[in-house]
Amino acid sequence: MRLDERPLVGDARARAVHGRSSGGDLVVLGGAPATDLLESLEPFGLTDLTGPSDGHDVSSALAAAADAAARSADVPLVLVSHDLRISPVALLDVLDGPRDVTSAAVVDGPVTDLRGDGSDEAPGGFTPVRVDPVSRRVTSVGTVRHVVSGPTTYAAGILRVAAADRARAGEVLRAAATSESAREPGMQPLDLALLAVVRDATVPVAALPLAHVTVERGHEQRPGAAGSAWQQRLRAASRGNDGVFSTHAIRPLSRRLTAYGLGRGWTPNVVTFVSLLLGLMACGLAAVDTRWTWVLAAVLLQASLVVDCVDGEIARFTRRYSPLGGWLDAVSDRIKEFTLVAAVAWVAARRGDDLWWLAIVVLTLLAARHAEDFAYAMRHRALSARPVVPRALDVPGDGGAQGARTDVPPAPWGRARVVRDVKQVLHLPIAERYLVMSVGLLVFSPAFLLWALGIASALAFAWTQVGRLGKALTRRDRFRADQPDPTLPHLVDLAVLPRPTGRSRLAWQVPGLLVAVEAAALLLAAGGDPVARAAAYAWLAAVCWHVYDNVYRLRETGRGTPLSLVRATLGVEGRVVVLAVIGGFTDRPAVPLLVGAVLLLGAYAAESARAWRAVIGAPADAASSPATRQDGSS
Repeated sequence: MRLDERPLVGDARARAVHGRSSGGDLVVLGGAPATDLLESLEPFGLTDLTGPSDGHDVSSALAAAADAAARSADVPLVLVSHDLRISPVALLDVLDGPRDVTSAAVVDGPVTDLRGDGSDEAPGGFTPVRVDPVSRRVTSVGTVRHVVSGPTTYAAGILRVAAADRARAGEVLRAAATSESAREPGMQPLDLALLAVVRDATVPVAALPLAHVTVERGHEQRPGAAGSAWQQRLRAASRGNDGVFSTHAIRPLSRRLTAYGLGRGWTPNVVTFVSLLLGLMACGLAAVDTRWTWVLAAVLLQASLVVDCVDGEIARFTRRYSPLGGWLDAVSDRIKEFTLVAAVAWVAARRGDDLWWLAIVVLTLLAARHAEDFAYAMRHRALSARPVVPRALDVPGDGGAQGARTDVPPAPWGRARVVRDVKQVLHLPIAERYLVMSVGLLVFSPAFLLWALGIASALAFAWTQVGRLGKALTRRDRFRADQPDPTLPHLVDLAVLPRPTGRSRLAWQVPGLLVAVEAAALLLAAGGDPVARAAAYAWLAAVCWHVYDNVYRLRETGRGTPLSLVRATLGVEGRVVVLAVIGGFTDRPAVPLLVGAVLLLGAYAAESARAWRAVIGAPADAASSPATRQDGSS
């Protein structure tokens, strides 16, 4: 159960305990801990404060935990159930992660009964909990006395209280020690401790998932992936919300490459640059316009996608996160997409087929949808951030809807799995987009590639629009005007006109709508001149790059584009006026459009470089944003 469990993955540096959030005080609740549990906790430098009487009953165990919480406010407090059995490798994200937040480790099903006979003689095992899907906060906990409505996962049996939250957690635990629930037969101290902190609602408890690792608690086990703990960690390094093509084709390849890179000291940002280089090489080969170069471009594009997954997997495996790394990973994907679309439109023009207008439409669909996705996700995050109403500890129910399920649902299988996969494909995640482009390259037809990508993007956009608008118009979206999205004003490039406040039910549509307005103005300004349309594409590419840069900066740092830059670049309304002048009073719009594109790109790149220089070196927890990551391959 130690960190040298074989077979190993990666070199010593990749497997090292960083000590960024390790250390602190430890209290084992519920009885004498198993020897292997103490061995699992040993690498993290915890000071064991478990007293000799802590396991006699629930009240004394919680009182001892409260005493331990009151002893210090400088280090975290770790509460562990005595019957937890887990590899220390699985605890790296919990006890050695980059952020110091109060969190509870959770595991998904299926959970198996180790007794085999299904008897109920011995209490213990995983307890169901409900986790908010947007905020990732634990909102309800079940125990032998308390029912959780609509549970989504299980508590693994470990609660890490951040140093800043120890004082309040101590007060909550002391009150729980004297509650009626503490005298309930079969009550597990760790479950009641977690319930008390969650129901108090003063200290937010983040859910920290332990994916693909083997975890046992009491008489129950959640089996992990095949192999050693390090091989399970490698499997868990892959994102769990990828599309179908990525899950079944790209990730199995990327994990093999990740294992190789972890043994040779690869860093995430260097891998990102390699992926970008491969993607740009594919774009260059596509511009050559021969069948064999297009075939090679299709291969390199997929290779770029595989490598692009590696940087995120290395970052998660080693816990080496950085806001700059997240931005580089996401923006490099957009650069590859923009450049390939431009290369294909360029080839079409050389063949005598002007498809620059279609390239502009494709780029507009991609950027508008991404801006809308982010705005919609942030709107839901703002709604989910509403204060949790405290609830009395001894009330059995959690206030959920009457008749709500109380069991954790099983993983989708059969028809439900097919439906889920189809929905993922309809969202057109990045792997599916790259697959469409690669097939278009193999067909050796610019028109096929651009039309296929455009139609697929339009269908994905329509799919999300129908669902979201349906919920909004039927008032099933939980919208509240008094809880607007604070990031929405930073998502729009308006220099003079008032920015949306988020108090309108459909305000999340404004960022994407503004992108479409500027794209339409560009098409009108360029007219029927193919060269002018190419320049208009360059203008739009600069604007869309800024849109993505702004989105990812908000996602990674919580800070968007300064108003000074918006005014310097005239805002959307100012640029539309300029485009109207170009289209109405210029016979050759290509030159002013190209000049405008260069000026915009220079301004956006300079400001972005300035902003990111200020972020480089900032701690990951200080720069982490409240945003939701909804795209990108890593």
